[in-house]
Amino acid sequence: MKKIALFSFIIAMTLNAQAWAASVADAVEVENPYVRMVPPGAAATAAFMVLKNTSNQDHALVSAKAYINKVTELHTHIHDNGVMRMRQVKQIDLPAGKAVSLQPGGLHIMLINLTEPVKEGEEIKIDLTFDDGSTKTIEAVGKSLMKPMMHGKGGMQHGKMHGGKMLTNSQDTHTMRLVMHANPAFPNLTGIAVKNADELGLSADQVKQIKAWPKAHSAEMTRLFNEIQAQEKALIQDALAGQSKAELMPKFEKTIALRRQVAETKIDCRDNLKKILTKEQFDKLASIYPMM
Repeated sequence: MKKIALFSFIIAMTLNAQAWAASVADAVEVENPYVRMVPPGAAATAAFMVLKNTSNQDHALVSAKAYINKVTELHTHIHDNGVMRMRQVKQIDLPAGKAVSLQPGGLHIMLINLTEPVKEGEEIKIDLTFDDGSTKTIEAVGKSLMKPMMHGKGGMQHGKMHGGKMLTNSQDTHTMRLVMHANPAFPNLTGIAVKNADELGLSADQVKQIKAWPKAHSAEMTRLFNEIQAQEKALIQDALAGQSKAELMPKFEKTIALRRQVAETKIDCRDNLKKILTKEQFDKLASIYPMM
């Protein structure tokens, strides 16, 4: 009887060892991994994918490491009074037998302080570490995610709908928003900073200083925007009327000069923010912007 019991124990231990031999990394399947392309000079981007836990036990992704940036974090998004805010999380839970999507506007892997740009079709190495300490290395593809343009009051704007509300990466009503597309290469960071004040750890005085800059410059920016809009509308009409290249180009140069003024003002706005915020706060603000 003792020999039978001992034999049964050995068999059970062997089966258990076989059951636990496979790591969590082996049990998690990764589908469609990609990294979002961002404008040149952007401080951060994100990686997305689908993680499927094929085992019969709950597990979690606890960390990640990419090789085109200095800091990699696990993040999610929350909606706070119609505003999309980003939050770091300790882990991403992977329920047994379930697939978890890491996608824009939700869970994602944040690549902060980029050391090189993300190129279209580029294979980007990312190490995924799970709750048992095992690691799976994947190749995520560089991919462009252009936001859809939506027509709205005051012109064109970037955004997405959530609960019937437009979520934008700039201020909703301030006139500074109107000039975003007068030179879209330079983001309006003031609205993002104010809306994410808690996330950035801004003091009341910092928020006050940030709001003061667009307030002082909004009239001039609105004038520039209205002049650009009027001149470009007239330029289109003149082109359709058949005016010659010699007649059209000087008018076109005037719109370029106005857009340059807008760009210079927006760069001044950014530099003002860098004076108000700490380096850590500004870096975090820059990392939030691509995810809006």
